[in-house]
Amino acid sequence: MGRTVTKSIAIIGEGETEWFYFDSLRVACRYLFKVAPDFPQHSDINHILKLVESYLSKQYDFIVCLFDMDRLFQFPSEMQLYQRAKKKYAAKKYAGRVMFVETNPCTEFWFLLHFLPNVVFRRYENYNQLLPELQKYMPGYEKTKRYFIRTNLYKYLTENGDLERAMSNSEKLCQLCQESPEDLIAYSEVHRVIELLNGV
Repeated sequence: MGRTVTKSIAIIGEGETEWFYFDSLRVACRYLFKVAPDFPQHSDINHILKLVESYLSKQYDFIVCLFDMDRLFQFPSEMQLYQRAKKKYAAKKYAGRVMFVETNPCTEFWFLLHFLPNVVFRRYENYNQLLPELQKYMPGYEKTKRYFIRTNLYKYLTENGDLERAMSNSEKLCQLCQESPEDLIAYSEVHRVIELLNGV
């Protein structure tokens, strides 16, 4: 880590959690990627897709879109839009430049994977179900700007948890989800973003 990224990468998150986590990772590892939007806010699928087109037109090498699946499951019309966009950007024309990265139910599950000793099959309907489990490892965690400003997320997770463990757990859970998607177990694809950053 600590290398200079020479490719242009935009990481687009739905809200503050993603923004603060990836911004803290960017600073800690001295990466030059851009976290978007510039100011953390809750973005819907339409806003995220507009940003994708904007970064494509600016010739970014990679555009990473982070999605909390609990929100998409809650809004069927957004889920349909998401599925269409995911299929569109998977086309050869985009040559792997646009990456859709899912976490079910939310980004906090990626945080939890830093602490779990092995792969655990869990179902969380939403953030509120996951929060008590996460707070065992991150006491006082709350999804607020005040907490995110006070706590360097990446530093906390790597010093108190284990990034390699999170990566391994994440990969295994994604594989299991592909084998039996009907189970709707919690999973995170954030390991793909870390691999991308480490590979450029």
